Amino acid sequence: MVTKAERDHFQTLFRRLDADGDGRIAQVDLDHLVQTTLQRSGAVPGSERWRRITDLGNRLWDDLRAGLDADGDGGISAREFVTAYRRPEFLERTAIPFEIAVLEMHDEEGDGKVSVTEWLAWQQAKGLPVHEALAEFGEIDADGDGYLDKSEYTRYLETQYTS
Repeated sequence: MVTKAERDHFQTLFRRLDADGDGRIAQVDLDHLVQTTLQRSGAVPGSERWRRITDLGNRLWDDLRAGLDADGDGGISAREFVTAYRRPEFLERTAIPFEIAVLEMHDEEGDGKVSVTEWLAWQQAKGLPVHEALAEFGEIDADGDGYLDKSEYTRYLETQYTS
């Protein structure tokens, strides 16, 4: 049984990924997400960073589609999407590594941490209001040092996807 909080979380995530708003996630939607993320981060086409995120985005699509496109229409419905994100192996192999790689792209100083300034720039580029971005940062920053590292973000994602 999906709780209201889970439903709200998955609906928000689904809408973010459904770039054209047609109620289905298709490869073009994920390609749009990946390319927009890369462009906002300043990644140079063909660079190691660009290839890594592109490869992870392709894996995300392949894993979403594999065994989940129940009706065979080449897209992922909201119900199919929730099914994927509730599978631990999908989260561990695909979804969380993709999100961690995106977080690392926004580590402008290359110190293994994302500052609140870097976080806000990234979240505002995605269209998240400042107050929501700050609240989310506060939830993730478990040690309260004003930076997010990979382990904090991983724990946060695991909690978000499995609670």
